[in-house]
Amino acid sequence: MKKIGKQTIAFDNPPTITECSSIVGPKEAKGPLAKYFDQTLEDEFWGEKSWEKAESKIIKEATNMVIAKSGIASQDIDLVFAGDLLNQCISSCFGLRDANIPFFGVFGACSTFVESLSLGAIAVESFANNVLCATSSHFCSAEKQFRFPLELGNQRPPTSQWTVTGSGAAILSKKGNRSIHHSYYTRENC
Repeated sequence: MKKIGKQTIAFDNPPTITECSSIVGPKEAKGPLAKYFDQTLEDEFWGEKSWEKAESKIIKEATNMVIAKSGIASQDIDLVFAGDLLNQCISSCFGLRDANIPFFGVFGACSTFVESLSLGAIAVESFANNVLCATSSHFCSAEKQFRFPLELGNQRPPTSQWTVTGSGAAILSKKGNRSIHHSYYTRENC
Protein backbone atom coordinates (compact mmCIF):
# COMPACT_ATOMS: atom_id res chain seq x y z
CA MET A 1 0.00 0.00 0.00
CA LYS A 2 1.39 3.37 -0.98
CA LYS A 3 0.25 6.81 0.05
CA ILE A 4 0.12 9.13 -2.92
CA GLY A 5 -0.41 12.73 -1.92
CA LYS A 6 -2.52 13.65 1.09
CA GLN A 7 -5.74 11.77 0.29
CA THR A 8 -4.92 8.95 -2.12
CA ILE A 9 -3.80 5.39 -1.48
CA ALA A 10 -2.59 2.97 -4.15
CA PHE A 11 -3.13 -0.67 -3.26
CA ASP A 12 -0.56 -3.32 -4.14
CA ASN A 13 -3.27 -6.01 -3.93
CA PRO A 14 -6.69 -4.33 -4.25
CA PRO A 15 -9.49 -6.05 -2.34
CA THR A 16 -12.41 -7.68 -4.12
CA ILE A 17 -16.06 -6.96 -3.49
CA THR A 18 -16.97 -10.59 -2.86
CA GLU A 19 -20.72 -10.05 -2.44
CA CYS A 20 -23.27 -7.35 -1.71
CA SER A 21 -26.87 -7.09 -0.55
CA SER A 22 -29.55 -4.47 -0.07
CA ILE A 23 -32.91 -4.06 1.61
CA VAL A 24 -35.07 -0.97 1.04
CA GLY A 25 -38.37 0.51 2.11
CA PRO A 26 -41.61 0.87 0.17
CA LYS A 27 -40.84 4.28 -1.38
CA GLU A 28 -37.51 3.06 -2.77
CA ALA A 29 -39.22 -0.07 -4.10
CA LYS A 30 -41.34 2.16 -6.35
CA GLY A 31 -38.33 3.97 -7.84
CA PRO A 32 -36.30 3.36 -11.00
CA LEU A 33 -33.65 1.28 -9.17
CA ALA A 34 -36.15 -1.23 -7.73
CA LYS A 35 -34.83 -4.15 -9.78
CA TYR A 36 -31.38 -3.82 -8.17
CA PHE A 37 -32.54 -4.39 -4.56
CA ASP A 38 -32.47 -7.83 -2.98
CA GLN A 39 -35.49 -7.22 -0.77
CA THR A 40 -38.13 -4.54 -0.43
CA LEU A 41 -40.35 -3.86 2.57
CA GLU A 42 -44.10 -3.36 2.43
CA ASP A 43 -44.13 -0.90 5.35
CA GLU A 44 -41.70 1.21 7.35
CA PHE A 45 -42.11 -0.73 10.62
CA TRP A 46 -41.34 -4.24 9.23
CA GLY A 47 -43.09 -5.82 12.20
CA GLU A 48 -41.29 -3.71 14.82
CA LYS A 49 -42.72 -1.23 17.34
CA SER A 50 -40.53 1.72 16.35
CA TRP A 51 -38.72 3.06 13.30
CA GLU A 52 -35.40 2.72 15.12
CA LYS A 53 -36.01 -0.98 15.82
CA ALA A 54 -37.01 -1.44 12.19
CA GLU A 55 -33.73 0.14 11.07
CA SER A 56 -31.74 -2.19 13.35
CA LYS A 57 -33.60 -5.13 11.84
CA ILE A 58 -32.94 -3.86 8.31
CA ILE A 59 -29.15 -3.66 8.81
CA LYS A 60 -29.11 -6.98 10.67
CA GLU A 61 -30.92 -8.75 7.84
CA ALA A 62 -28.86 -7.04 5.11
CA THR A 63 -25.64 -8.21 6.78
CA ASN A 64 -27.01 -11.72 7.35
CA MET A 65 -28.01 -11.80 3.68
CA VAL A 66 -24.57 -10.75 2.40
CA ILE A 67 -22.88 -13.35 4.61
CA ALA A 68 -25.22 -16.08 3.35
CA LYS A 69 -24.80 -15.03 -0.30
CA SER A 70 -21.00 -14.91 0.01
CA GLY A 71 -20.60 -18.43 1.36
CA ILE A 72 -18.04 -17.04 3.84
CA ALA A 73 -18.64 -18.20 7.41
CA SER A 74 -19.24 -15.35 9.84
CA GLN A 75 -16.29 -16.53 11.96
CA ASP A 76 -14.09 -15.96 8.88
CA ILE A 77 -15.04 -12.27 8.74
CA ASP A 78 -12.35 -10.36 10.58
CA LEU A 79 -14.25 -7.16 11.34
CA VAL A 80 -17.20 -4.97 10.48
CA PHE A 81 -17.21 -1.29 9.54
CA ALA A 82 -20.80 -0.05 9.75
CA GLY A 83 -22.83 3.01 10.58
CA ASP A 84 -26.16 4.76 10.32
CA LEU A 85 -27.68 8.19 10.81
CA LEU A 86 -28.65 7.87 14.47
CA ASN A 87 -26.58 9.10 17.40
CA GLN A 88 -23.66 6.82 18.25
CA CYS A 89 -24.48 4.31 15.49
CA ILE A 90 -27.37 2.93 17.54
CA SER A 91 -29.04 0.98 14.72
CA SER A 92 -25.76 -0.60 13.65
CA CYS A 93 -24.71 -1.45 17.22
CA PHE A 94 -28.00 -3.12 18.08
CA GLY A 95 -28.44 -4.70 14.66
CA LEU A 96 -24.98 -6.27 14.60
CA ARG A 97 -24.40 -7.09 18.28
CA ASP A 98 -25.34 -10.77 17.84
CA ALA A 99 -22.95 -11.21 14.90
CA ASN A 100 -20.00 -11.68 17.26
CA ILE A 101 -17.63 -9.93 14.83
CA PRO A 102 -15.42 -7.01 15.96
CA PHE A 103 -17.37 -3.83 15.17
CA PHE A 104 -16.09 -0.38 14.24
CA GLY A 105 -18.81 2.28 14.18
CA VAL A 106 -18.54 4.78 11.34
CA PHE A 107 -20.46 8.03 10.88
CA GLY A 108 -20.20 10.07 7.74
CA ALA A 109 -23.90 10.83 7.12
CA CYS A 110 -24.47 10.22 3.39
CA SER A 111 -20.88 9.02 2.93
CA THR A 112 -20.99 6.31 5.62
CA PHE A 113 -21.04 3.36 3.21
CA VAL A 114 -18.15 4.69 1.10
CA GLU A 115 -16.24 5.50 4.27
CA SER A 116 -16.83 1.91 5.48
CA LEU A 117 -15.65 0.51 2.14
CA SER A 118 -12.54 2.72 2.23
CA LEU A 119 -11.59 1.66 5.75
CA GLY A 120 -12.43 -1.96 4.91
CA ALA A 121 -10.18 -1.87 1.84
CA ILE A 122 -7.29 -0.54 3.93
CA ALA A 123 -7.87 -3.31 6.50
CA VAL A 124 -7.91 -6.00 3.79
CA GLU A 125 -4.75 -4.62 2.21
CA SER A 126 -3.07 -4.49 5.62
CA PHE A 127 -4.11 -7.47 7.76
CA ALA A 128 -7.67 -8.77 7.26
CA ASN A 129 -8.88 -11.51 4.92
CA ASN A 130 -12.59 -10.58 4.89
CA VAL A 131 -14.29 -7.39 6.05
CA LEU A 132 -18.01 -6.67 6.16
CA CYS A 133 -19.05 -3.09 5.37
CA ALA A 134 -22.60 -1.86 5.90
CA THR A 135 -24.81 1.13 6.46
CA SER A 136 -28.45 1.91 7.04
CA SER A 137 -30.85 4.78 7.33
CA HIS A 138 -34.56 5.13 7.93
CA PHE A 139 -36.53 8.10 6.67
CA CYS A 140 -38.76 8.31 9.73
CA SER A 141 -35.99 8.15 12.34
CA ALA A 142 -33.76 10.52 10.34
CA GLU A 143 -36.61 13.05 10.16
CA LYS A 144 -36.93 12.87 13.92
CA GLN A 145 -33.21 13.42 14.39
CA PHE A 146 -32.32 15.95 11.70
CA ARG A 147 -35.46 17.75 10.57
CA PHE A 148 -39.01 17.69 11.92
CA PRO A 149 -40.46 14.77 13.84
CA LEU A 150 -43.23 13.22 11.74
CA GLU A 151 -45.46 13.24 14.82
CA LEU A 152 -45.70 17.04 14.51
CA GLY A 153 -47.50 16.74 11.17
CA ASN A 154 -45.42 19.46 9.46
CA GLN A 155 -45.98 20.12 5.78
CA ARG A 156 -42.96 19.12 3.70
CA PRO A 157 -42.14 21.36 0.75
CA PRO A 158 -41.98 19.44 -2.54
CA THR A 159 -38.26 20.21 -2.87
CA SER A 160 -37.27 18.80 0.53
CA GLN A 161 -34.82 15.92 0.84
CA TRP A 162 -36.00 12.39 1.51
CA THR A 163 -33.65 10.11 3.41
CA VAL A 164 -33.65 6.51 2.17
CA THR A 165 -35.16 3.72 4.22
CA GLY A 166 -32.79 0.84 3.66
CA SER A 167 -29.48 -0.85 4.19
CA GLY A 168 -26.59 -1.89 1.99
CA ALA A 169 -23.87 -4.38 2.87
CA ALA A 170 -20.77 -5.71 1.12
CA ILE A 171 -17.95 -8.08 1.93
CA LEU A 172 -14.44 -7.15 0.87
CA SER A 173 -11.90 -9.97 0.57
CA LYS A 174 -8.23 -10.54 -0.17
CA LYS A 175 -9.11 -13.38 -2.53
CA GLY A 176 -11.70 -13.35 -5.27
CA ASN A 177 -12.42 -12.51 -8.86
CA ARG A 178 -10.19 -9.51 -9.57
CA SER A 179 -12.15 -8.76 -12.78
CA ILE A 180 -14.87 -7.14 -10.65
CA HIS A 181 -12.99 -3.85 -10.22
CA HIS A 182 -14.86 -0.87 -11.63
CA SER A 183 -14.98 2.79 -10.78
CA TYR A 184 -18.51 2.00 -9.58
CA TYR A 185 -20.38 -1.09 -8.59
CA THR A 186 -23.94 -2.31 -8.82
CA ARG A 187 -25.46 -5.60 -7.80
CA GLU A 188 -24.61 -7.05 -11.22
CA ASN A 189 -20.92 -6.30 -10.66
CA CYS A 190 -20.81 -8.11 -7.30
